[in-house]
Amino acid sequence: MCYGGIQVEGVAKNCGLVVDEPGRRFEEGYKKYLWGSYNKYSHEDTEILIEVTPKYVEVWDTSDDNYAYQIFIDFDQEEVEVKPCDKK
Repeated sequence: MCYGGIQVEGVAKNCGLVVDEPGRRFEEGYKKYLWGSYNKYSHEDTEILIEVTPKYVEVWDTSDDNYAYQIFIDFDQEEVEVKPCDKK
């Protein structure tokens, strides 16, 4: 799964429909913070919750002085590596 310079690899679990979640915790936040989307899509039979247990994360970012770098997070090995992509 990728979004905004962040890539997450892991194990995904289909938790079923948003409206069928026990306790409806996700639905409450969905309704509160994304009302338009909630109102339009939450009762569709394709609106499901996917729970992801991360195994590996890669982040692409830039420093305050505009130098690119990557962060690699390995959950299994419990390691984090920061790799600069630009030289100062």
